[in-house]
Amino acid sequence: MGDPEHARANRRLAHRSLCDVTAALASSHETAAAGPAAAITVAMAAALTAKVARATRTSWVESGGAIAGAESLRAQAEALIDLDVDAFREARAALVRTHPNASARGGPTGPGAVPLPAHDTGQRMTQTLLRAADVPLAIAEVARDIADVALEVVPHSERDQRPDVLVAVTLAAAGARTAATLVRVNRALEPDDPRAARAAAAAQAADAAEASAYRLRG
Repeated sequence: MGDPEHARANRRLAHRSLCDVTAALASSHETAAAGPAAAITVAMAAALTAKVARATRTSWVESGGAIAGAESLRAQAEALIDLDVDAFREARAALVRTHPNASARGGPTGPGAVPLPAHDTGQRMTQTLLRAADVPLAIAEVARDIADVALEVVPHSERDQRPDVLVAVTLAAAGARTAATLVRVNRALEPDDPRAARAAAAAQAADAAEASAYRLRG
């Protein structure tokens, strides 16, 4: 008989139950964890934002745009869950073939970093590793965008639902910071690679939205 835990690890993470997802993130069989966790967090932020925006439909003429924006961003975040799993798994596999102790997210500034083998710095290897940075960059930028939508919803929200949208901004900011960290530690990024700066800027913008939201909470 096969290992049930390993079988679960081969299923799409976004289509599992919540309990199965948390078990998968805790499992030694999952190669990626922080990236999918960040995307899930951002998707939750988008869902909360859409929920609160729907409650404003009778009092806020622009609520439809906020709802549509939040739902679009939720779909993007959900798609990024398994894209990150795939990108990290591919990068890890490419490294393990020649350097068993390497990690795609363990560059010079990352924990347990070891240098890339000199003979594995070709274009194919680099592109595989950079894809493991592109997906968390996308997560960070989606998180920034949902933080902005949630901030827009805050002053129009009903008082009893305002905590939900404030939490949405906080979750988005946390997801952006997490994703920016994963970009920064990618071992294939050169010091001047714009991905790191873009991810950091997205995280800073989400943090600014969170601070503004709490000033508006009333």
